Amino acid sequence: MIKLVDLLTESLFPFYEDGTTFDEIDDSLLAVDYVFETPDSSYTVTFYSGEYNPEDKTFAISFGEKPQSLSKLDTFKMTGEGKVYSIVQTICKIIEEFVSEYGDDVENLVVDPTSDKRGRVYRELIPKYLDPAIMKMVTIM
Repeated sequence: MIKLVDLLTESLFPFYEDGTTFDEIDDSLLAVDYVFETPDSSYTVTFYSGEYNPEDKTFAISFGEKPQSLSKLDTFKMTGEGKVYSIVQTICKIIEEFVSEYGDDVENLVVDPTSDKRGRVYRELIPKYLDPAIMKMVTIM
């Protein structure tokens, strides 16, 4: 008999931390990137605090197809790939790892979807897959 936990674990994509940036002046955490790959694409999840004061301990979370050179993250393909549940579960696992690793520097996480449709999807799925204690830190615009 397959347990629900096993189903959730089976649908996650492997991920790794791809880079960390600290402020040159005060050495505060500015950004952390994680990467994961599906059979069709490579995705990046970025935690960025540069829009906020370091005292706020707030990070914007953006995610989408890994950009080529200087292009922006492509969030359209992520929901169009047909694996949105597995992708969102993986993103939630990455959020949990980020908070576990950098928790002293984190109090608020902000997800600002690129469209109303994505906002509805994120508001429905992220609370289902994210640890409730961490979900209290998350605002989905």
